[in-house]
Amino acid sequence: MDSYVLEVCSGGAAWQVEPHSTNEIDLEKIAKKIVSSGWKCTLENRLCYTFSGDVNLTLFPSGKLLVKTSDRNIANKIAKFHIDDWLS
Repeated sequence: MDSYVLEVCSGGAAWQVEPHSTNEIDLEKIAKKIVSSGWKCTLENRLCYTFSGDVNLTLFPSGKLLVKTSDRNIANKIAKFHIDDWLS
């Protein structure tokens, strides 16, 4: 069983990755892991961090991640990486 829910949003232009855990995360710590995986951080504030790369990402304090792609397979691959590596 996956430890997250993957939901389509923005009229099919993006996917939201919602971890089953609802604990607040350390945005700065997770952002460093995302950057070390090849993304560039383009915005940092207390509400969210955004990243540019093969697809754009938005990370929220709840651990939710918005993956800006219409391709479910890409979103699912990033979701698994988010849950298994970035949040661990």
